[in-house]
Amino acid sequence: MLVHSFLHIPDIDADAEETLWSEGVTTWEQLAASQPGIEAIEQSIARLEARDAIHFSSAMPGYESWRLYRDFLEEAVFLDIETTGLGGDSYTTVCGTLDMDGFHAFVRGETLDDLPEYLSQFKLVVTFNGRAFDVPFLRREFGSDILEHAAHMDLMHVLRRLGLKGGLKKIEKAMGVGRPSALDTLDGRDAVSLWKMSQEGEPEALDTLVRYNAEDVLVLPRLAALAVRDHSVGTPMAAYGEIEYPEHDISGMPFDASLVYHLASLRGKTAHAYAD
Repeated sequence: MLVHSFLHIPDIDADAEETLWSEGVTTWEQLAASQPGIEAIEQSIARLEARDAIHFSSAMPGYESWRLYRDFLEEAVFLDIETTGLGGDSYTTVCGTLDMDGFHAFVRGETLDDLPEYLSQFKLVVTFNGRAFDVPFLRREFGSDILEHAAHMDLMHVLRRLGLKGGLKKIEKAMGVGRPSALDTLDGRDAVSLWKMSQEGEPEALDTLVRYNAEDVLVLPRLAALAVRDHSVGTPMAAYGEIEYPEHDISGMPFDASLVYHLASLRGKTAHAYAD
């Protein structure tokens, strides 16, 4: 899909790219034939073969990162963290990730220290508001070099260019990709409470927190596929059709329905049926 994208090439902006497309110049090969001597084309081919996602993402606006998605999908990781809050002394409690093998939970005090090595294998990281939230927290925890090797597709910015604003749950409901769940009344504040409960000895609080995180992570590839589809309309990239990502079943992951009900009631909400 990237072979149709020219935005990373010097002196080609969005207007120039659209003009080229309208003239029938829709691939790197055609661009090289129409404008001989563009060294950036040969470099682009080499960088794509080398699986260098950073080369492309660093040369285009963040909201255009959807252009990398199809080419680097098998080397992508979807990521979402939970924390103890937003203040300067807050820290990461759980980092949930999704790759082709399924969902993985990295939990503070258990496996969180394994996260940097795990993330080092991926070329593209996909988040929602990760530029402002998830990545800064992880860099505070592990150092500034974590995820420096990977391109970043922040869905909040990609979707905002489509007119979709608000938080993750609001957007997933608007796009019809959320999975009905007994946990969908929970939010980030409840995640903070669940971690605190787990540290105070509540036996099922951590499982409930991890399950809540997993549901947030699993919606990211659905949103990403729709974002790429809608951004592709009217471009040569539209010819590729829908993007499918393996659906991973997390229905067997445990959670405590009574905790969900308790937290919902504290906020004047009504928790949905406990059945998954």
